[in-house]
Amino acid sequence: MARLPYPDPASLPPASRDLLSGLPPLNIFRMIAGSGPSFVPFMSLINAYLNEGILNAELRELVILRVGHLCKSEYELHQHRRVSRTLGLSEARITATTDALPSPHFTAAENAALALADDLTANVKGKASLVAEVQKHLGDAGTQELIIIIGVYLLVCRYLETLEIEIEDKDIEGSGLDEIKRSLSQNV
Repeated sequence: MARLPYPDPASLPPASRDLLSGLPPLNIFRMIAGSGPSFVPFMSLINAYLNEGILNAELRELVILRVGHLCKSEYELHQHRRVSRTLGLSEARITATTDALPSPHFTAAENAALALADDLTANVKGKASLVAEVQKHLGDAGTQELIIIIGVYLLVCRYLETLEIEIEDKDIEGSGLDEIKRSLSQNV
């Protein structure tokens, strides 16, 4: 059971209630909707890289899985394994996010991004050599987006684990990446 009660949607401010009503009924969304004025801007940030980001969706999901694994966040891993499968990632690539790097299952750019995710999960300041390697593959804007995504999912994992948010009893129909992207693009 979560450490805090899930808020009653009727008690939420109108903007939060409207945004929540357009999202799949995932426990993370149900809980974070009660975070006051942080909810709508946080979801706007998520929307920015999901719908307008420059990174390849597979690379983004591999990095999210790596951060979820390193943070031991079962909820995050459960949800993003599902998302990764909907994107067409093979089980071998999904599983390899828990293995030592570099991995033959990943491209040079993916290995570089995952190595930076490892470093930033363990340290506040990423190693210059790792940032340079990522920059070589992703460019300046891609490197910045990657660092933001790693940071966002470090926050999300800590949020999920600290509040002990439960995995839903069953997978929510239509709660895949496309529905979340569509909901965010229409509501934030």
